[in-house]
Amino acid sequence: MKAHIKTIGLYNGKAANILKTCALLLERYDGEVPRDRAALEALPGVGRKTANVILNTAFGEPTIAVDTHIFRVANRTGLAPGKTVRAVEEGLLAATPEEFRHDAHHWLILHGRYVCTARKPRCWACPIRDLCAYPDKSEVN
Repeated sequence: MKAHIKTIGLYNGKAANILKTCALLLERYDGEVPRDRAALEALPGVGRKTANVILNTAFGEPTIAVDTHIFRVANRTGLAPGKTVRAVEEGLLAATPEEFRHDAHHWLILHGRYVCTARKPRCWACPIRDLCAYPDKSEVN
């Protein structure tokens, strides 16, 4: 198991959680992944972000998972400012029409990874530059 995920940070703990989760899925849910947030968050290593990813990606639920990239983009742009991940999540859910929520997480995470990066945002390449509230926009690379 570990050999398959060793490139991921903290892979020892994640591998242990995967094995524990698999055992619980077999024991409690007949091998099926539950569609319930509380049941998902009760699994080892599964928090709100991971539960949101599963609910959205596997089950098509209109929710948005907030990671560090999305947290940064939502705050910088003014799309859904908040001091906590939960506040940003709630703001994004309020600001994003339901028909776009299935893909919103993916679009926002890619934007945060490749355009609105943490240290040197590529504002000159940003398609929403004119809508962005970030005061320290960079002009050139």
